[in-house]
Amino acid sequence: MTFWTMVLAGAVLVVAFIMYALIRAPRLTARWAVVVALATLVVLGGAVSWIWIDHFIANMDRWRWLTAPLATMMPVVLYTTIGLVAITLVNWVWWARDPGPRRAPREAVVATPRLRFVRGGTVVVVVASLVVTGFGLREAQRPTLTPVSYSSNQLPAQFDGFRIALLSDIHVGAGLGRRFVQRVVDLVNAADVDLVVIAGDLSNGTPAQLGDDLLPLTQLKAAFGVLVTTGNHEFDVDGQGWIDWLNAHDLPVLDNAGVVLMRGGASIDVLGVNDRWAPAPHQADLQAAANQINRVFGVPVDGTGRFRILIAHEPLQGAGESTLPARLGVDLQLSGHTHGGQIWPLNYTIMMSQPVLDGTHVLNGVTVVTSRGAGSWGPPVRVAAPPEIPVITLRTSAAG
Repeated sequence: MTFWTMVLAGAVLVVAFIMYALIRAPRLTARWAVVVALATLVVLGGAVSWIWIDHFIANMDRWRWLTAPLATMMPVVLYTTIGLVAITLVNWVWWARDPGPRRAPREAVVATPRLRFVRGGTVVVVVASLVVTGFGLREAQRPTLTPVSYSSNQLPAQFDGFRIALLSDIHVGAGLGRRFVQRVVDLVNAADVDLVVIAGDLSNGTPAQLGDDLLPLTQLKAAFGVLVTTGNHEFDVDGQGWIDWLNAHDLPVLDNAGVVLMRGGASIDVLGVNDRWAPAPHQADLQAAANQINRVFGVPVDGTGRFRILIAHEPLQGAGESTLPARLGVDLQLSGHTHGGQIWPLNYTIMMSQPVLDGTHVLNGVTVVTSRGAGSWGPPVRVAAPPEIPVITLRTSAAG
């Protein structure tokens, strides 16, 4: 979501609050309308302040004491707005059926059933918004391992039981810093996997601003190491800088490239492409990755007779947008980006731009595993979309 989209969303919230104020009760005073408008503008100002810091200062650690509370305020506003709009609509329908005076003198105002509903409902909405956001704040701090099993007759028997941790969307920034990254690393290391795949969106800033927060990633342990692809947030700020930083810290980036993993005399291919929004010279190019792995390792470009994994940040990429991955012999695609919607009901907007929200699906002949991600972008809050680190176990079809 862009800076100006967030500002527009905030403006919509202001309009919603004022609409609520205008028709919330039988009697309205200009003073009440002004108070509600000013209170809403204060909240909006806090949200815009967070956006500005996130966009231009990138939430360096010294700012997190301010940015985390500001970011957490945003879902409170979201849920309060949804609740107040619902109350407003009920109140409007109720009044239309039994109008009564809209602007009665002060002494004529009585606690009618409709007025009691509005007042009581407002309290319930505000309390519920705080409770739900508090739960989401706690949920976002506790990513868990999600077991996934994938079987293929292309998988060599020597790789049966091979385990891959899919780590994506950490997003160090407004509310998540080095301690959170360390927690994620400890969780992955405890899983004792064979390969760690990082599928992009590690942070919201530049390496100079937030690289230190990601240093725990250098502690990741796996027999076949770590492979990384970029996400849209890397290229939002400094794509080349992040590629250089990751490579310099022994976190190799598959920059439209691939590698061959050997085990017991057998091998499988892993291809990686940059995010689809990457600018030149890093535009996502799966064909180039297949050509590179052919040139370096001598394997068939189309992956004939081989088991092949594709790492792409978005499920829309690769198998989600064309049949090329299937034609190049890709069996399994590993992606993130969606956050599973992160904060209900934003999941419905994600489903408008991505073919899947999370989980395992077959797209254009390729099985795609989409992670909800380990971290959170913006508010360090997750509601109905708990953070996860999928651990994929590969099986030969015979082993089932």
